[in-house]
Amino acid sequence: MTSSAFDIELDELTLARARRGDTRACEALYRLFKQPAYNIAFRVCRCPQLAQDVTQEAFISAFRRIRQFRGDAPFWGWLRRVVVNHAISALRRQPRLDTVDLEEFHASQQASHDGDAAGITLALDLEGAFSRLDGEDRAIVWLHDVEGYSHKEIAGLFGMTESFSKTRLSRAHARLREWIHPSVQPEAPRGPHRGGGDTGSATNHSAADEKSLSMLRLSNSF
Repeated sequence: MTSSAFDIELDELTLARARRGDTRACEALYRLFKQPAYNIAFRVCRCPQLAQDVTQEAFISAFRRIRQFRGDAPFWGWLRRVVVNHAISALRRQPRLDTVDLEEFHASQQASHDGDAAGITLALDLEGAFSRLDGEDRAIVWLHDVEGYSHKEIAGLFGMTESFSKTRLSRAHARLREWIHPSVQPEAPRGPHRGGGDTGSATNHSAADEKSLSMLRLSNSF
């Protein structure tokens, strides 16, 4: 099961004091959650300064609304949603960046492949590929694969349908596979299995996909 960096043990007394407006308790919550808040803001916005601004604004908003926290779910989940909402709003205010040509991306990566350990190279390639995704695609991959959000939850955050989340995630996964493993051909649409077919290509595709995407799920600092 996916675990979020926000899932931090919290003293219930500190939370209760913060809900009553205790400044020191609010400061304690800020110190406890500021790093995971910044990390997710950066992964969504991909800009250090903007991520800092989003983090500050999210905590200000959270402390203003903290009495609305009902306690029927973990506090970290409630706070994470506040941060993600601010990050998505900031992302949508940003101008769209030009996409990087696929051949140009492969050429820029080729030099780094020689002499590197396979695992390090994969991590670097994934970082580079991840940063080149469309902003919303990047956010959806991070929220789903690392933070563990469901498609229904992501749809709610973006004000869209579940189909929007599923389609964007599938497209982003396909692009990551293509950028990181250009020699692995996409799997052809499959009809009813008639036997005798070569399943090797599909197996390689699936293994490469899992290896790449596991880097997202298992590391919050790649």
